Amino acid sequence: MDLTLATVAALLRSTLTAPRETAARLLALDPPDDARWLGFVIVVVLSVLVGQASILVLGESAFGGSLIFMAVFQTMVLLGLVVAVQGIGRLAGGSGTFPDTLLLLAWLQFVMIAVQIVQILVLLLVPPLFGFVTMASLAIFMWLLVNFTMALHGFTSALKVTVGIVFAFFGLAVVLAIVLAILGLGPQGV
Repeated sequence: MDLTLATVAALLRSTLTAPRETAARLLALDPPDDARWLGFVIVVVLSVLVGQASILVLGESAFGGSLIFMAVFQTMVLLGLVVAVQGIGRLAGGSGTFPDTLLLLAWLQFVMIAVQIVQILVLLLVPPLFGFVTMASLAIFMWLLVNFTMALHGFTSALKVTVGIVFAFFGLAVVLAIVLAILGLGPQGV
């Protein structure tokens, strides 16, 4: 695959305008597992770097500014999402594999990094629009996740996939809250 800036920009555009078709195109590339894992690691590193840039702009950090903690947290969240999308999709009758899920969600994270960069620029240049851009980024994430899940697992109903994702997020949030509470990482005293 040609990884020039123009090719990556075109792939970003097609992801936003035709996500299911772009996901199918990415899956058709069928890169080796090593390349999929490398892509995963690259997006984790980029996420941490862009996260640090956000912290510099906003002036605060929920993680105390530790790059190692941010990298571990980002890895766990993204890997957890890969496992959830693959596992829950398979339970619902889907046909997606773990390597394909890893590929698509690494690409999804890359797209969201680009969106986060736009958010930072908007915050710096046009702060009143930041809330709108943040809401739009959440909508973009859901739009892409639904379409990528449909392409991955061969599902045909966007509504069913959306409902499944919403319920899965609530379930995973409860599990994560319990785990964080057990680890003593919950919100500090009121």
